[in-house]
Amino acid sequence: MKIGIGVSLHQDPSRAAAEAVAQAKAAVPQPDLAVAFSSIHMDQARVHRTLCRELDPSRLMGGSCYAHLSNAGVSKEGLAVMLLGLDGSGVRFSSQDIGPDLRETGRLLARALPAGRASARPVALAFSGITTGREHEMLLGINEVIGPAPIFGGLCCGDYDLGMSHPDFWTNYQYAGPRLTTKTARLALLDLPAGSFKTAFGFAHGWQPVGPAVELSSCADGKVYEVGCVPVFDYYRQFLGRGQSDAFFELMVQRYGFSLLLDGGKRSRVKLPVACDFKEGCISYFPVEDLQGRQAQLILASRNGLLNGARESAEGCLAALGGKPDLVFVVSCCSRSAILHSRTARELEEIQAVFGKDVPVFGYYSGGEFGPCLNRYEDVVDPSQPLAGSQYHTTTVCILALKGAGKAQASVPAPLQQESQEKHLRELLAKGEQIHDDTERFLANLSRKSYLDGEQLRKQNEVIHRYTPHQVWTKVGASVAAGQYELPDSEFNGCFLFMDVKGFTSYSEAHGPSEVVSALNDIFKPATETIYECGGDVDKFIGDCIFAVFTTAEEALAAGRRLLELSAGLRGKSSPFTVRIGINMGRAVRANVGSPDRREYTFIGDAVNTAQRLESNCAPGKLLVCEELYRKAGGLFASAERREIKAKGKKEPVVAYELAL
Repeated sequence: MKIGIGVSLHQDPSRAAAEAVAQAKAAVPQPDLAVAFSSIHMDQARVHRTLCRELDPSRLMGGSCYAHLSNAGVSKEGLAVMLLGLDGSGVRFSSQDIGPDLRETGRLLARALPAGRASARPVALAFSGITTGREHEMLLGINEVIGPAPIFGGLCCGDYDLGMSHPDFWTNYQYAGPRLTTKTARLALLDLPAGSFKTAFGFAHGWQPVGPAVELSSCADGKVYEVGCVPVFDYYRQFLGRGQSDAFFELMVQRYGFSLLLDGGKRSRVKLPVACDFKEGCISYFPVEDLQGRQAQLILASRNGLLNGARESAEGCLAALGGKPDLVFVVSCCSRSAILHSRTARELEEIQAVFGKDVPVFGYYSGGEFGPCLNRYEDVVDPSQPLAGSQYHTTTVCILALKGAGKAQASVPAPLQQESQEKHLRELLAKGEQIHDDTERFLANLSRKSYLDGEQLRKQNEVIHRYTPHQVWTKVGASVAAGQYELPDSEFNGCFLFMDVKGFTSYSEAHGPSEVVSALNDIFKPATETIYECGGDVDKFIGDCIFAVFTTAEEALAAGRRLLELSAGLRGKSSPFTVRIGINMGRAVRANVGSPDRREYTFIGDAVNTAQRLESNCAPGKLLVCEELYRKAGGLFASAERREIKAKGKKEPVVAYELAL
């Protein structure tokens, strides 16, 4: 195998392309494959025109990138070219404009490959423009036609530094052979004989988990609206702060992705936030897939974590290859380079430390990576493996290692000469690096603490919620959100229900505390569920009595009937208990009662007192309602008996109706 890598940082695009090709051609004058990546800041038309003049365009692929990497180092300027001579092994090429159906695009791309000899160890290279975030579908389409061959490569990149909301963030270019395009996929199928070549792959990301798994509870088409039933922006702001601008939020949120666990938790796939829609209240994640109801783990990107991920990817690849490779092809994500900042070159150094600095290395920082999750070629092409095949990833380091049968001939560029720095600038940079590292550690600790505090608060809220009337809980949440920490007194017009358990006093005298509580809850549980199902709210439990409120007569009467059915069921089971119920309709005041140290937000008024009087005068197993409710009951009850109740504090008797099923 012959390998030639050339790099030029010349500012003139044509000269830079010519210089890089000349360096690579010194080792491979007649390449079977030419791959080029140039800075998105360069004039792509001039770069591509020169590449086509200096090389056979039919064997060219690649495109614009955020940064390129090679033995010369990592740079966001100029371009890098890799030429391969594969000892007579065939390479077949095709290009296809990307259509709305990405799986069909993949099929068309594979079908357009020229006929060639069968290969026992085919490897596909694919480079594409960024489209919908569903590029995994394109990979599936390719494999449907060519069979279970690994697909390695990625997406060409726009100007990542502009931010996700800028249109040029998404603008990128592809070298589709003789065509320069912005929405095209290019495929090269390497027909490698099994006895002549060995291949292996690396895959890792190094993002660190912040907390336990959470449910992505409201999602649509790759957009997440709620996490654990909390609005997604509120979920993130517990880590990023609530007073930050949208621009800051959009920048920092890319440090906090989600991971979906794979292979029983041994591996994970990153879902990267790529666009914030503050108006619609959602964040889009790439790669796109159905996330509704999925369990995901919040993860944090730190520079040390990303560097560890690069080493992990390289170590897995080397172990699978079983020996030193002749070529290492690396595709890393542009977001990793932005996060690594001045340490981007360290990612390359971590990879070289595993494979050896003398091994030819070539690659680029992409808008997304194509590669297998598994390391061994045999596992990648084995359909029985859960993670077989290749996938579209983000913020990962994907590696392809090739080793030929004989001794490879290689020419690699010398390390780039870095511009000298004045002493005080170096000191400022070192100090800035330390501040950056300290900030990352602080953010990581703060995130973990915030998450744990949030989990504890959530569980505490769940407990308090069980002991609080639902209407009060809702009012407290709305008041606190509005910055008000006192519930205002208010008027309430509705229905008030009291249900008392008869026979309970004598039962409690003859039984132990645990039996008494169990027996009471056997009645209170279904009664409470009935009240909520009918639209009411349990205000409080008063010994063996329930006090509930309803906003409409229909809700209160429906609950009353079902509670009578509950009472009838108790009699059918020879229970020593029965219930009696009183419901009144009218006006009350909901007010704060108590002291600043202990308060209750409850109902006060004659309508409440009358409801309690009705319950105390009701016959066991029946329901006593006020005259107004009786007129609204219609045929809901089988019988009614008019009664006049003498109520404390009232001159005239209260007319009521005792109802039964």
